[in-house]
Amino acid sequence: MIAIGMGANSLAHPEDFSAALAAVSREAGGCHEVATLGTAAFAVHVQAAALKAGVSFRPWMLIALRERSRDCVTRSERSLSLYGVTSIAEAAALVSAGPGSHLVIPRRVIGNITIAAAQSAPRGERPK
Repeated sequence: MIAIGMGANSLAHPEDFSAALAAVSREAGGCHEVATLGTAAFAVHVQAAALKAGVSFRPWMLIALRERSRDCVTRSERSLSLYGVTSIAEAAALVSAGPGSHLVIPRRVIGNITIAAAQSAPRGERPK
C-alpha cells in the first residue's frame, strides 16, 4: 500500500493540494491513502484532494506523527519548532503506511505544499 502524506504553509491554495497529490501519486505508482495532521488548518484541503482523487483520507493526531518522526529522512525546522515533528508529510505517510513502512519519496516541496510517499512493509515483514 502506498500512503501519501501532505503538509502546507499558509500561502497554499486549495487547488495546490490536488495538483501536488496527482504529481506524486503518478511518481509513486499510485496512492491508496492520503494523510496529514488532522488538526492542521489545511487538513480540510488535503481531505478535498483525497476525495477528488478517489482515495481514502486519514487525519492523524500529533502524537502518532511524533512516533514516526525519527524515521523521517528530511528535516523541516518550521515543522520541528511548531509541532515537534521533523516532517509532517513524511511522518503522516509513514504512519498511514503502517509499522515497518519506508519512504519511497522523501519530502519535497511543490509550491506551498510539502508531500511525501511511503510504502507498507510486506505482510510477512511487518513488526508485531
